[in-house]
Amino acid sequence: MPERVRFTSWPRLRGPLVLCGLVLAAVTAAACTESLDGGAACPSLCPSKVESFRDTIVDAVVLDSSLGGYPAFGLSPFLLIANRPDTVVTSGVIRFDALPTVFSPNKGATVDSITVVDSVFLRFPLDSTGRRGNVPVTLEVYDVDTTANDSVTAVVRSLFRPDRQIGSLVFTPSAIGDSIRIPFSKTVLAAKIAAKGRLRLGVRIRGGSGQLRAVSFVNGVGAPTVVFDPSTDTTYAPQQISPSTIVPNATADAELAYAVYAISELASPPPGAGTLVVGGYPAYRSYLRFNVPARITDSSTIVRAEVLLTQRSSSFGNVGDSIALYPLVPTTTDLVTDLRRILDLAADGSFAGVDSTRMLPSASGVRSVNVLALARNWRTLPTNVPRAIAFKIGLEGAQPAELRFYSSEAAATLRPRLRITYLPRSEFALP
Repeated sequence: MPERVRFTSWPRLRGPLVLCGLVLAAVTAAACTESLDGGAACPSLCPSKVESFRDTIVDAVVLDSSLGGYPAFGLSPFLLIANRPDTVVTSGVIRFDALPTVFSPNKGATVDSITVVDSVFLRFPLDSTGRRGNVPVTLEVYDVDTTANDSVTAVVRSLFRPDRQIGSLVFTPSAIGDSIRIPFSKTVLAAKIAAKGRLRLGVRIRGGSGQLRAVSFVNGVGAPTVVFDPSTDTTYAPQQISPSTIVPNATADAELAYAVYAISELASPPPGAGTLVVGGYPAYRSYLRFNVPARITDSSTIVRAEVLLTQRSSSFGNVGDSIALYPLVPTTTDLVTDLRRILDLAADGSFAGVDSTRMLPSASGVRSVNVLALARNWRTLPTNVPRAIAFKIGLEGAQPAELRFYSSEAAATLRPRLRITYLPRSEFALP
């Protein structure tokens, strides 16, 4: 036989409590049956208004502009030496203002004066990805030291003339390895060491179309150097001179900038009307400031955010190379109005979760840049911090490639826009 279940009567005082509990449960169930998809787990007796995701494209750009001259003078990690008459022509200047007058033979304990020099070379470490040209060209070395004001580009450029040439090397850019050595006059170096003077060299490519991207770290491994033997005795170890310069009444940053730098004879064209440029040579950066409705940034959950840019095909430089478009996140308040200052103080986009995007300069059409992480942070920013983004390219100032986009001055269908998908916050609705 099945087991018999005994029911025990509850005390009299518990009856009203049980009844009240049953009534409350019934009322609550009835209230929640109106919409099971209402508020989060039906937090109150009244249901919430059902919301759905909304997708919108906002003409939110209130300011956009391009600014050239990047990276800062003399502070690029690379030195572009190029002779591409249809694109870009540049020269390099390397200063050696501290020349040795003594040496230790074979790094021994004794010290001898340098009276003879031999086997003199200017050595450049190279970025092998920056070589361009399949025909022989000539890399020329010039003595560009002068008593005139050589902080003026025109003065330095005038010193690249035949009577100042002190060395050269014929080579094919695509055929060289990770460094190049250009021989130059040992007589010139010996005279400058004897006079306790300085050596300032200019380099350029002539005799064809070619390009090199040299490593130009001054205070680290990889800087261009002068290498020479301090004696005709081949058993002595070669000496090496690193770049340095002395600029009267200048800061340490200015002296660092003038140690290794480039000058240009032919550069990329300016943006022009209705255009934003990122990259080129010298490089441009572009800045965009947004005005997004608070109902989106402050009163919703953003699940997708993209900057939509309409790309214009560029014919400048390496048009067939895929290049990286890097985001920058401006961090200044609206008290800072100087655009260069804003861009100089901007943080790398990766810190805000915004990744780089690769694009072809020769392509055209609408391009999207994912800025979801940035857009989600806008609600946390003080009201005096503009909602903005800026862009630069990879290898900025070390490659002649650019990306061109239509600006907010272009036709309405071509302007930069924001595409945002968001979920409005749930609101309680009266039953």
